[in-house]
Amino acid sequence: MYYREMALPDDFPTAGDFSVPEHLVGTLAEVDQLYATVVAPLEESLAHRFAGVDDYLDTDGRLHPEIWEARRHIMRASGAAGLYGAFLPSRIGGRDYDREDMLWVEERVYSYGLRLNPALLSWSEGATPRVIFAHDHHRDEFTLPLVRGEKTAFHAITEPGAGSNLFDMKTNAVQRDGDWVLNGHKAYITNAFEADVAQVLAVTHPGNGRRSFTYFQFDTHEARSRGFSTGKVYQTMFNDGITGEVMFDDLVLPADSVIGEVGGAFDIAMASINWTRMRRGGMCSGWGQLLIHRMVERARSRVIGGKPLGANQGIAWMVADSYADWMMARSLSLSVAHELDHPGPWWKTPRPREEIRKISAVKLTNDECFYRIADRALQLHGAAGVMRDTEINKLFQLARNFRIPGGADEVQRNSIAEGLGLRF
Repeated sequence: MYYREMALPDDFPTAGDFSVPEHLVGTLAEVDQLYATVVAPLEESLAHRFAGVDDYLDTDGRLHPEIWEARRHIMRASGAAGLYGAFLPSRIGGRDYDREDMLWVEERVYSYGLRLNPALLSWSEGATPRVIFAHDHHRDEFTLPLVRGEKTAFHAITEPGAGSNLFDMKTNAVQRDGDWVLNGHKAYITNAFEADVAQVLAVTHPGNGRRSFTYFQFDTHEARSRGFSTGKVYQTMFNDGITGEVMFDDLVLPADSVIGEVGGAFDIAMASINWTRMRRGGMCSGWGQLLIHRMVERARSRVIGGKPLGANQGIAWMVADSYADWMMARSLSLSVAHELDHPGPWWKTPRPREEIRKISAVKLTNDECFYRIADRALQLHGAAGVMRDTEINKLFQLARNFRIPGGADEVQRNSIAEGLGLRF
């Protein structure tokens, strides 16, 4: 929830390490313009909501309505500019940007910090790869409003007893009189309470392997009177106020609620999960740059015993190691993104084993490199770093969280090992 108070200086070491592709120079200028004219003024007007540890939450522990309205305003502005879902095909309102393009865009957006700037780009609460597989009859009600940032969604996969292994899922849908009847309980769902659109993975053909699952999409507001409900707020380690549980109790959905094909949701889910994992590259790079900049500032300005903190070799090496971690993760992300884009498209399914292996390597490397950077940044800042209401501390909490969603680090290691021919 905290943001960069100043831009990275032009002479900051990371700025010249990679040359911005010529066709993206204007896009990155768009990001900067949207931040300056739309995001920054809202962050300033809502400074009181970011002043203390929990000021951004309401009395129920959810993200405060003022912040939600600001986020929605930013989503709509970015959507109107065509940036919000730029990674999507142009036929549904995107810009046809590939993964390599998006790494640059995501990096720039996230380098502004953690307050409201992330709303400039679609995440799990917005337009996602799932809209690529939606049918034409979904276009006006769901697809275009999501791509334009006019509506938000939640993605319901995880359950109290089912995480990375989809085959542990219990939420199910059965056919009755031409409709589908949905029952189940999903947990740890991002944007559970504010979403206009539900996208739910359910078992429809149990025991049928990859063909066991179907995706359903529906209007959450209309469904609340028919068997859809939300439950408790899950207070994550960084109190995001948007994570919760959702339930379905004999919720009747028409046959045209299906995304893609009946029994075809596994590949759609994997396209979404792979997208989530590849996005780590830009997110961790942007936030990593910010943390390294903060470390350099601290090492130069903090004076102990008459000399700058950074004059101590141990401190200088912490910064150097963080830079090396940043370079390693970013370089790998760019390399794999380039491979996925040629011949592309990045969202095709299913993907060859060697590509899954590389995608898992991207997530694992970014998660762990970013965590080490955040850990060093907090350590270097000492007592100031452990204060909960600081940018450094929030990014550290986020870095620790990253190692679980989208497939825990251990799951990524298994995927890499399997891709190398080792079976478990």
